[in-house]
Amino acid sequence: MSGNDSSELPNPQFLLDQSLDPNVAKALALVGYDIVDVETAIDPSGEMSRIEDPVIIEWCRVHGSVWVHADDSARRQHKRQLQTSGIPTLCVRRPGGRMTGREQLRIVAYVIPKVLDNYEKAPGIRHYRPDATNPLSRPSLRPVEI
Repeated sequence: MSGNDSSELPNPQFLLDQSLDPNVAKALALVGYDIVDVETAIDPSGEMSRIEDPVIIEWCRVHGSVWVHADDSARRQHKRQLQTSGIPTLCVRRPGGRMTGREQLRIVAYVIPKVLDNYEKAPGIRHYRPDATNPLSRPSLRPVEI
């Protein structure tokens, strides 16, 4: 994907950042999703202590990836870069800032097919947020503004 080319959106790769459990990406990759965690993708040697959001956004732009993260402040802090890069995002809401890897996996696994369907039907909408009110609820998915 070349940044703003929505024709390439229906089958994007997903990049799971450090705010979520990397095992979520590994589990979803095992069942056939094109998803990788940020350390494996950007820093496989483990030299960096933290991969900053601007680096992640640029990597996603270059590789045509959807940035999957749980950092709600990223939308405000990196608004201009997100808008100019054209990358799609999936911001997983973690009530109270906490969520087990198991719950993260449940939510992301449930919404990824919906996200892919939405990108095909409405490629102009690039930013989504899943939500689950409790561990037994069906996650919802809604578009969000940057």
